[in-house]
Amino acid sequence: MIKQTTISLFLILIMLAGCSTGEEKVVVNKEFIDDIEEIKINFASTDVVFSPSETNEIEAYLSVYNDGPGAILEKSSKQLSIKLDTDITRLFNLSKKPTLEVKVPKQFRKKIVLDGSSGNVTGKELIQNDIEIRLSSGNVKLHFIELNNDVKITTTSGKVSVNFDEEQPNLELDINTNSGRQSIDLTLYGNSQTKKGLQRFSGNGDHKMQIITKSGNIDLD
Repeated sequence: MIKQTTISLFLILIMLAGCSTGEEKVVVNKEFIDDIEEIKINFASTDVVFSPSETNEIEAYLSVYNDGPGAILEKSSKQLSIKLDTDITRLFNLSKKPTLEVKVPKQFRKKIVLDGSSGNVTGKELIQNDIEIRLSSGNVKLHFIELNNDVKITTTSGKVSVNFDEEQPNLELDINTNSGRQSIDLTLYGNSQTKKGLQRFSGNGDHKMQIITKSGNIDLD
């Protein structure tokens, strides 16, 4: 009886997902960043894009294909967290998964943490934030106009790509990988390099960039 009920519930969820109109809907949430020292984005398996903006509020745009709620913004002490709702019907609509775009005010100069599983992470026109990214099989693609803070990326099998507008970003590069390929098109100094990683410098080496992956490829240019 329990098994039959479980199967029935599963079929209902699939039907609910299939009943979506198929039209994209963007749900917008905003919050002021006064006194905030850390922004944490819990994106689970949703693709997320983050970039600086000219506004004085953090803005979260969640693109969905049903009438479920959008992203949830919560302030706790000095932290602002952004997380997605738990509408389970979205899990079954694989062809139309939600996507999250986060716009961070340029005046926010503190830390941004992104924590998820298989969603892809894209950072555009980055300039001035400490960034920490933790995920399993999702890919990471970051574009820095100028590197002014530390960066830490930890992933299991996802590919990591980092692009710099500067010819010689001021970084201390620390890479650790088991089987992933490394392609680095930067002028680096120092002699600490092995098949599984390296610790070298570019420019003045003012800011640390640490990339840890088990089997994902790493591209820097």
